Parts: sequence; structure tokens; C-alpha cells
Amino acid sequence: MKERLPLLAGFAVLGLAIGLGAVVLADGIRDRNRNETISVTGSAKARIVSDYIIWDASVTSQAATPDGALPPLNAWVAQVRAFLAAEGTQPGEVLFNPISTDTLTTNSGRVTAYKLTRSFEVRSARVAAIAKLVEDSQQLLGKGVPLQAQPPQYVYTKLADLRPKLLAAATKDALVRAKVLVDATGGKLGGLRDVNVGVFQITAPNSTEVSDYGVYDTSTLSKDVTAVVNVSFALK
Repeated sequence: MKERLPLLAGFAVLGLAIGLGAVVLADGIRDRNRNETISVTGSAKARIVSDYIIWDASVTSQAATPDGALPPLNAWVAQVRAFLAAEGTQPGEVLFNPISTDTLTTNSGRVTAYKLTRSFEVRSARVAAIAKLVEDSQQLLGKGVPLQAQPPQYVYTKLADLRPKLLAAATKDALVRAKVLVDATGGKLGGLRDVNVGVFQITAPNSTEVSDYGVYDTSTLSKDVTAVVNVSFALK
């Protein structure tokens, strides 16, 4: 009997080890299930209309000497000012920059001419009125004013108010997608685990343009603002 005691003790220890191992294994399986997640992408889009406009333009004169280039430049600037006033621009909407000077030289460095440029910028929340002004600016060309103008830039100033709404809508979209996928496989969706917010894309209407750094189109009055989020949910 004494000889069988070590053997029985060994079986007891082995049984205890197997039992503990089964418990640990079961806990491991449960932990693994608790750590299982599903990641989905949600998006939301809104059509907005720009509420601010920026227009940059300039006039340039050229002559053999600076004092020869200055009179025509001043005359053209006066015509531009008169045109802007006739179009109804308001105080604070127009900024004229100081004259900038550039020299034209030969390969040997001899100065052949001087270019004088006066640039100006119109900034306003009166989008329709300034857009009409830009269209009417061709009148200056018809009067011999060498106007060099950039296309107007259309900007939306209320993005800070729009972003939270779009992020909420994009997250709800991700939740719906996750439920569809999990329900189709017979599983159950758990709580939120992680959220990664992508950059906002502000594009021309119906554009497919995207960028890792975000797109901000200023060429169109109307724009599409798109928010994208990547959301992870736990699986029960």
C-alpha cells in the first residue's frame, strides 16, 4: 500500500494540473473572444454653398526707367479704383498692395527695362456681388487696362460648425455597416473599441478627387464636404 501512495499522489497532481490547464484554456478562449473586433469605414457627405469670395488681380507697366513706367501704372490703378467703386465695393473689401519693382536684364547683367506692378485683393462675404464684379472686370480690358486677374476663390467659413455633425453621421454609418456584417454571420456586435478620423475632403460637386492630406477646392461656389471615419467594435 505504501508503495502505491507515490503513484496515487502522482495521478492526483496530474489530474489537478489537467484541471487547472482546462480552466486556463477556457479563460484564454473567453479572453480571445472578448478581444475580437470588427473594423468598418463610415462616411457622410454634405452639399454646401460658399459664403466668402476672394479675388486677386494686378496691373503692370514697363519702361526703360522707373519714372517712365510709373505714370501709366498710376493711370491704370485709378481706372481700377473707379471701376471697383462703380461696382459697389464697400470699405474694407479691397486692399491695394504697395508697388513692386522688377528689373529686366541681359545675360551680361545690363538693365534693359523696369516693370512696376500694383496688385490688389477683394475679400467679401457678398459672394454674388463680387462674382458679378469679377465677370464685369473685362470692361477694364476693353478700356486698355492690362489687368491680370486670377479666378475667384470660393470659401466656406462655417466648417467648424459642420464637422461635428458630419463626424456623427459618419460614425452612425459605420455602426449600420458593422451591424449588417455581424448579423449576416450570426454574431453579435459589442461596444465601441476605437475610432480613427480621416481628413475632410472638400471637393467640387460629385467629384471623386481625394487626397491623404485632404482636398479643399476653391474653384466652385457649391462644394461637397465628405467625412470618413474608421471604427472598431467588439464582438460578443
